Amino acid sequence: MERVIVQAKEEAEKVNMAKSSFLSKMSHELRTPLNGILGFAQLLEMDESLNEQQRDFVQEILSGGSHLLSLINDILDVSRIETGNLKISVEEVHLLTVIKECINIVQPLAKKKNISIYSQLDQWEDMMVLADPIRLKQILLNLLDNAIKYNQENGKVIVFCRLQENKQYIHIVDTGVGFSVEEYTKVFVPFYRIENTKEEGTGIGLSLVKQLVHLMGGDINVTSNKGTGSEFYFSLPLPNDSKTVIQWGEQTEFPPTNNRKEDNYRLLYIEDNESNLHLVSNIIKSQPSYTLLSARTGKEGIEIVANEKIDLVLLDINLPDINGYEVFEILKAGKETKDIAVIAVSANAMPKDIQYTLDKGFDNYLTKPIHVQEFLTILSETLNNTINQNIPDHKILSTGPHGEEAASAKTLRLSLKELKKIKKKKYKAAIAMHYTGSDWSRSQLEGMQTTFEKMGIEVVAVTNAEFKWKKQVADIESILAKKPDILVSIPVDPELTASVYQKAAQAGVKLVFMDNTPNGLQHGKDYVSIVSADNYGNGIESANIMAEKLDRKGKVGIIYHDADFFATKQRTEAFEKTIKERYPDIQIVDRRGITDSNDGEKVASGMIAEHQDLNGIFVVWDVPAEGALRATRTAKKSNLVITTMDLGMNVALEIAQDGPIKGLGAQLPYQQGVAEAILAGYALLGKQAPPYVAVPSLKVMKENVIDAWQLVYNEDAPDIIQSVAKSRNAREKGEQQDESIDRRR
Repeated sequence: MERVIVQAKEEAEKVNMAKSSFLSKMSHELRTPLNGILGFAQLLEMDESLNEQQRDFVQEILSGGSHLLSLINDILDVSRIETGNLKISVEEVHLLTVIKECINIVQPLAKKKNISIYSQLDQWEDMMVLADPIRLKQILLNLLDNAIKYNQENGKVIVFCRLQENKQYIHIVDTGVGFSVEEYTKVFVPFYRIENTKEEGTGIGLSLVKQLVHLMGGDINVTSNKGTGSEFYFSLPLPNDSKTVIQWGEQTEFPPTNNRKEDNYRLLYIEDNESNLHLVSNIIKSQPSYTLLSARTGKEGIEIVANEKIDLVLLDINLPDINGYEVFEILKAGKETKDIAVIAVSANAMPKDIQYTLDKGFDNYLTKPIHVQEFLTILSETLNNTINQNIPDHKILSTGPHGEEAASAKTLRLSLKELKKIKKKKYKAAIAMHYTGSDWSRSQLEGMQTTFEKMGIEVVAVTNAEFKWKKQVADIESILAKKPDILVSIPVDPELTASVYQKAAQAGVKLVFMDNTPNGLQHGKDYVSIVSADNYGNGIESANIMAEKLDRKGKVGIIYHDADFFATKQRTEAFEKTIKERYPDIQIVDRRGITDSNDGEKVASGMIAEHQDLNGIFVVWDVPAEGALRATRTAKKSNLVITTMDLGMNVALEIAQDGPIKGLGAQLPYQQGVAEAILAGYALLGKQAPPYVAVPSLKVMKENVIDAWQLVYNEDAPDIIQSVAKSRNAREKGEQQDESIDRRR
């Protein structure tokens, strides 16, 4: 059977080579007569004696001839790719220059159909990519041409870029006819035409685009909806010094100064067959970015993983001591090894064996004999896919304090080249907090300080205003005496602290704000940006939890922050609006403000005393929520539901043990701190920063409180919270079993 398969494969390759050779020869042969057709048509075009009808005929000849030449070139390129004869020259290319040039070329075609082309590319002014400039232009022109050709009258084409996992993605979106999900892969097949289209075409263009993108080390995808349009997007690799070394959420470390090569992945092949080891070893030798280690037994492999930095494990299933599945389970059980990518390499090619292995959680499956190109492709895809951003990808619902649209913190990045520039200057930063005694503040400070350290920026001061505006003014005056280059701060009072921030801005200090901006300061002139959580989104999460726990009916009260503070105002507004619009059977019967975080108990007690039938209380952040919790216990209202914001230690304990605090919308303070430090880097580089940046909201309830803690604070949940959660789970499981026994009786 193996011989038959190999023979069939060889025959198919011969047929493919013959077809490609034929296409190549025919393409060359066709160019000769076409040269005469187009040449003489152009001479006729220059003849001033032609009448209008004759000129129209000449234009038709030129148009048809140009289309035929384009088709021949595409066929020739396809045949060259298939035979391996198409040579590309990859170099560093200024991306924006090529995109703008291509947009200018297709503008006349767009104008004919009244189609507007919009580009959103300002932040990529300095972006370099690795590509063949001629082929990149060919790709972009093909995609732009399709976006115009298959668009609707008075439609739009939008071009934008994004950075993800050290690849630059270029998106081309149209408002055209679109196509079905079933055609997503078909459109890249040679000679396939979109169903029910009236536009002329051969179906070669997208096939060629896909192959060119792959040759340059990228990938291409599409999403589309019939009647509303399509979005094609492709990736290109970055030069080493343009790759991201600091990005919010990814926490990529600055490359260490040791013997390890930049961009080098360390692979471990656990395999007892010497021939297989020898083959893979020789394949890896051709890849300068990979280093291969090997182990002959499962136990030896586990030991190597425990003591070496390994990025990916190639794992044979049939090993002499323990099988590959046992090795996999041991790796996934280890705290330090559970995130390492694992690919099964096995001679078992039966679909059920492959599915069984993938269901266990392996990242991929390779069958022997190894196909070299497939092997390298799977390695690359698996390694890229394992750079996980462990952050919720929710839509940001908040707007900035002046109505600014939110930019996601996920878009912030500093490249190796940019980081080196910053490190050379030995900049100084200071942090002026409103209060440093909360878990939120400590985590945000850690995020900032850790990121500043990676950037080579010295933090010369961290101050605590204790919620007092006069103290904050004095703190900043002291900070300015240290001549920092950067000040990251959260203003206690936007009006009364404004003058000291203005003084800092006039002294040339780059200002980055958290959660609030002082009155009168302007983005771009006086400050770099403001960063906050998605407070509006968190308010919605808190309202949804309240409604869920009250079965969508009841009476609730609100304890809000009685101050002109942007972040807390958004939380309360979102909670109220969500309850009123989504849950008509929940009635808001009381609203009471606090100015001091210690007033939660007093205000909640008054609310409970006045409304004996109260079912729930929303409290604007966790510290006053703890006071509300004490008030419910004093009043013996154990069934009253409390929801809030911010995942502090005490509220996390209450949620874990299913107490009155049932859940909250959590901020991500550590990640917010990272974003603020990166924005400071933007300012030092003179790089354009968005006016308002937000991190996504996070819904926290008893079911996910342990995972949420790790995400919020970038560390494992304290033992006491984990212990309480485990005890509650065991209790609930026992209760469920008792109920099941009762039902059977």
